[in-house]
Amino acid sequence: MEARVGQPSVFVVDAPQRDVPFVPPVPKGQKKWRHAQLLLWVFMLLMLAGLAIQGYFLLSFRKELAKATAQEEAEAPNFEKLVQGQRPPTKKPAAHLTLGVLADTARNGALLWEDHKGLAFIQGMNYKDGSLICNKSGYYYIYSKLFLGNSSCLTTHQMVTHGVYKRTPRYLKEIPLLTNTILSCNLKNNREWRHNSFLAGMVHLEENEEVFIKVSQRKLVRVGEDTISYFGTYMI
Repeated sequence: MEARVGQPSVFVVDAPQRDVPFVPPVPKGQKKWRHAQLLLWVFMLLMLAGLAIQGYFLLSFRKELAKATAQEEAEAPNFEKLVQGQRPPTKKPAAHLTLGVLADTARNGALLWEDHKGLAFIQGMNYKDGSLICNKSGYYYIYSKLFLGNSSCLTTHQMVTHGVYKRTPRYLKEIPLLTNTILSCNLKNNREWRHNSFLAGMVHLEENEEVFIKVSQRKLVRVGEDTISYFGTYMI
């Protein structure tokens, strides 16, 4: 018998490949950083979109506000025209009263005014015993100016209160709305004292409520032209 000749095992060896690019593995930390960058860009895009939407609504609001303001200015009466005695262009309640030849008062101490002559007028309101009576509820701009004076200030020093008051059917007592307190004859080495007291503000009036002017020292109120002392209001 012939002896069996063992055959050697066959090994296949691949030939070495050249010029093959080597791609290193991406670290886990770098992957997380790329994801964070992506989220950051998405957040920035959302923020820019929100700013754009906010800007659009802001511009729209400003346009509407400008339109409403222009309309309100066109409808509201001009204060200078009221002082000059011209009636307001709208039919909203308004009044401008002037001080007559005498600074007289009603029983409740309210100053009495001229409501028809000269620069005075009343529109959509009533006047009685120094009071303007509201016929339509709403917000009203009220103003008043008094020209005060004293020819002898050597020994007289008094506090003078000029105020706008309201009377309402719901309360028994009058309600102060606007007040101004000044010291008369407050100029040193001067025998003659002159002062202008001006009040103005917006208040809410209900139907049948009255507004009037009171001054604590009536004798200090100077009379003369219609433009030096007046009282008026108009609906906003």
